[in-house]
Amino acid sequence: MGKRVMLVEDEPTLARALVRLLRRSGFDVELAESCAEARRLPGTFSVGVFDIDLPDGDGIELAQLLHREAIVRRIVFFSGTTTPRQRVRAIALGPFVEKCKGYCDLHAAIEGVLGNRQAKAAGDEDSGAFESNNPPPSGVRGHRIDDE
Repeated sequence: MGKRVMLVEDEPTLARALVRLLRRSGFDVELAESCAEARRLPGTFSVGVFDIDLPDGDGIELAQLLHREAIVRRIVFFSGTTTPRQRVRAIALGPFVEKCKGYCDLHAAIEGVLGNRQAKAAGDEDSGAFESNNPPPSGVRGHRIDDE
């Protein structure tokens, strides 16, 4: 597998879908559903993808801690938070992708922080690089849905 990703997401259906999509895209993914679980994951990660509102803490503070400890090299936030202050704090550390934007924008942000020049720019509707002929897992938007 390719680059190692820590995914911190507490919503089980979304988490499973994201893990599946990230693995299909070539990432080695470890899932944590809380701050405590994320701190217990072994090893280091090329990128951490963090929800902000977690059941046992703040995903921004978690990201800062794991980055400072060199556990996570790069940071991306994937959150539905509507709090402007949280968004500003998050953007100071890495890209912020709204959950409603879907997987394509998240994938582009991850590739962007990893330095992949072929990454689809967020909002670039001309590129079909991340489209799939398979329907997306429940709870994930951003893939083309075709009848099977």
